[in-house]
Amino acid sequence: MKIIDLTYPIEEGMLKFNAYWHPFVSIEQLGRIDVEGRESRKIVLGTHTGTHVDAPLHFIKNGRSIDQIPLEKLIGEITIIDFSHLDENSSITKDMLENKKISKKMLFKFGWGRYWMEERFYQGYPYFTKEAAEFLVSKNVELLSYDTPSPDDSRTKLGSEQDSEIHKIFLKNNIILVEYLANLEKIQEYDGWSISVNPLAIKNADGSPARVYLFR
Repeated sequence: MKIIDLTYPIEEGMLKFNAYWHPFVSIEQLGRIDVEGRESRKIVLGTHTGTHVDAPLHFIKNGRSIDQIPLEKLIGEITIIDFSHLDENSSITKDMLENKKISKKMLFKFGWGRYWMEERFYQGYPYFTKEAAEFLVSKNVELLSYDTPSPDDSRTKLGSEQDSEIHKIFLKNNIILVEYLANLEKIQEYDGWSISVNPLAIKNADGSPARVYLFR
């Protein structure tokens, strides 16, 4: 079996979204082998830290929480589309998707991991138009994953009427979003892969960091 890990390690000092509600990662050692006879740690992080899963509850009031997502939505054959040739602030349109294979589980490779740990990671990434998002909904996509921080245009002002519009289209239709994928440059052949997405089962939570990998 070949496996490609798509997960950024969780560590202190890692990149986070610049908003007051996103905490910095803190990892504090508690138990020590030489003192308590065992190692243990206290970890402080947000539900959208690093490689993570968005549950519908993230933007949809009374939406499904992370612990309520059926596991069959999180594992299985996946279609990979390489859009790494796109320029900054490019929009993915319906026309760009109509001639592509669309399956229940989709992975979009934008090559955006080259900016990981840089502030520009959060600016200028390709995004989905409203028509493209609605097209994917019409094709019964149930899981959408990508190496950018969001499916929305990064130039949209937080708190505006258009804030996270694409997130909301996907999540209100119970499409699970997997964000901040790592190591997509390691994918050189695109056929025959399955994905495994493994968030923590945090009761009533809007999302969770996850270990994500491809296998075949």
